[in-house]
Amino acid sequence: MKICLAQTKSSKGNVPKNIQDHLRIINRAIKLQADLIVFPELSITAYEPELAKDLVSDVNSSLFNPFQALSDAHDITIGIGMPTPALDGIHICMLIFQPNKERLVYSKQILHSDELPFFVCGTNQTILHINGKKIAIGICYETMQREHFVHAKQLGADINIASAAKAKGGMETANSYYPKMAKEWDTSILLSNAIGFCDNFLSAGQSAVWNQNGELLQQLDEHNEGLLIYETESETTESFQLKIEKAQLSDLEDLFQIYLNGKNELEKNSIYQWTDSYPTISIIEHDIRKGELFTLKNESELIGAITINEDQEKEYQTIPWEFDDTKVLVIHRLVINPKHQKQGFAHKLMDFAEDFAIQQNFTSIRLDAYSQHEKVIEFYKKRNYVVRGNVYFPGREFPFYCMEKELN
Repeated sequence: MKICLAQTKSSKGNVPKNIQDHLRIINRAIKLQADLIVFPELSITAYEPELAKDLVSDVNSSLFNPFQALSDAHDITIGIGMPTPALDGIHICMLIFQPNKERLVYSKQILHSDELPFFVCGTNQTILHINGKKIAIGICYETMQREHFVHAKQLGADINIASAAKAKGGMETANSYYPKMAKEWDTSILLSNAIGFCDNFLSAGQSAVWNQNGELLQQLDEHNEGLLIYETESETTESFQLKIEKAQLSDLEDLFQIYLNGKNELEKNSIYQWTDSYPTISIIEHDIRKGELFTLKNESELIGAITINEDQEKEYQTIPWEFDDTKVLVIHRLVINPKHQKQGFAHKLMDFAEDFAIQQNFTSIRLDAYSQHEKVIEFYKKRNYVVRGNVYFPGREFPFYCMEKELN
């Protein structure tokens, strides 16, 4: 059996966006042939106790139908984090979707004192039965309590999975505590931890797998989203961790090849967006030297790239832009290697660009998209980019749509 641990960064209170991000990640896990995927604590809302009462939702809400549909279609069990209503308050829960079965809810049984003003304790332990294995679910703080493992052992659990939102200090304790528990109770312990800001702290990632001897098999870093896969029979692991960073000159040839691959893939579909004179290797090198080209990689494998700066094409001067010109970020030459397309990686690069723009106090983002590339136009529209006009560039028969998005 393959268990997939998702290390993710959720957007504070943005349930629709987080659901879409989760679905893209689950599709990635499906391609990796995972039987079970588990997300961090309160992953659909982000770990935000003060927002829980406004975001609470029942497991049978239609919001969650896409998760059940993926589970049914691909024989995968899915665990996501969500606050749910209780008779006496709100539970911190994992919603569990099993193939062609009734949805389950596991509610955190042992709360940290900081959580007591916002949540109430659950009462029942959930044990999943998948491919002959019994898997105990735990949520963050309670998995640091000895009684959690005692109860899981009494129920015959073979594997313990912790869904968490732990800060750096919490992870330092976990990295010491989990190996001891794994060895004492002869159980593998798997941790899915969040990254990014949660409540009033920064979640520290480092999702990991310890075997029943307490040995650390693999651990992700503390900064980047990723997937960690554990194969229970062979007790082996593999990781798929995405990193966005400034391109280096050593990336130049691989980058140019991806742009060529992208151009060829477009032309197979009769989309002549790029030409033999654009983009050139010299343009890409120029972007790298200026520190404006960013790559998306899994380990050393190059997946895609994006250039961001304040340079606007001279043709933009004819466009009736709506927002102020004083602080505008411009996106250029977004590309995903064709073999990695349709897996949400373009969204990942756009999320990065938009986060960068907000952090640097840009007021809006501008870009252009080839009018014949209908899928990419729809992609940007779904991200709330609005067409303001069109321009022509040399060597193309059809216009490019100039699009704009306001940043709050």
